[in-house]
Amino acid sequence: MNTEEKTDDRYSSRYIDLLSERVGGRAIACSDEWFAECDNLVKPGRGIFKEGHFVATGQWMDGWESRRSFGRRQRSASAEDFDWCILRLGIPGIVRGFDVDTNHFRGNAPEFVAVEAANVTGEIDGVTVWTEILSKSATQAHSQNLFECISDQVWTHLRLKMYPDGGISRFRVYGEGQIVRDNFIEGELVDLASVMNGGRGIAASDMFYSSPSNLVMPGRGVNMGDGWETKRRRDADNDWAIVKLGLTGTIRKILIDTAHFKGNYPDHMRLEATHTKRDDIGAADVDWQTIIGDTPLYPDREHLFIEQIDAAENAKFTHVRLNIFPDGGISRLRIFGFPDWEELEK
Repeated sequence: MNTEEKTDDRYSSRYIDLLSERVGGRAIACSDEWFAECDNLVKPGRGIFKEGHFVATGQWMDGWESRRSFGRRQRSASAEDFDWCILRLGIPGIVRGFDVDTNHFRGNAPEFVAVEAANVTGEIDGVTVWTEILSKSATQAHSQNLFECISDQVWTHLRLKMYPDGGISRFRVYGEGQIVRDNFIEGELVDLASVMNGGRGIAASDMFYSSPSNLVMPGRGVNMGDGWETKRRRDADNDWAIVKLGLTGTIRKILIDTAHFKGNYPDHMRLEATHTKRDDIGAADVDWQTIIGDTPLYPDREHLFIEQIDAAENAKFTHVRLNIFPDGGISRLRIFGFPDWEELEK
């Protein structure tokens, strides 16, 4: 992705932000938000700074910021030497890494952070059991602070702790979504590629404007930035994106949406699929089966394919590759089919 300021994408390029506001992540409680609300932690972007823009509490900050407490009486009377925020993941899942972003918090960032996790079916309460999944770790001001998470458990809620106080712009929780079988009925047609069901973009020929993971996000795209768009080609090749399906299954219906792409939609596309036990694969790593042959696309519309699908009804797939010719932008890709529940439960 092309940005004015280079960011570290070691996690964002491989995993989905399970806490993002766009997938339903929410901050639900915190110890203190005197200067800036904890809801900002899950918002898009890295946060902005409006120099000289003051509100009743002081300089307006785009993040979560608690009042000063270190060395003060109110903290001395407390048994806690940190501030905390409890957050609900939009997608329950396995966490692989964190980005605790202190962008624009230069003189007011915390010294350390830690993260605890819980897996609950209802609401957090006083008897919730918390497990530490990131021990107390040093952070830098005005920086991305990336940390690996070594845990194979599925979590639904997190508690972010910052020591002793301060401000954090954004909190990203990268991982793999895990669905609950009981949420689906027998014979239900499911979007196998949806991020809500564990799907994610894992590779693309070009990510100049945006990530292929946008293809599997909920809802229709809100603008051209909320899709996958490549730069203009000046050769005879074409662009492509690979999506790992969250659920292995058959392919029975496909929807390709070019919403908002009016002067930069692809001329045509081809959709391919494969079944492999490998996770991250490239365009030439496996054998691909053509599911829909070269087919014209049109600007700013949903394209529905059912009869055009060339795959056996019982054929199961794990990945799809969307080829666009020669380049351009696609807003959403939906792959509807019947999941292989037996494989999921292995």
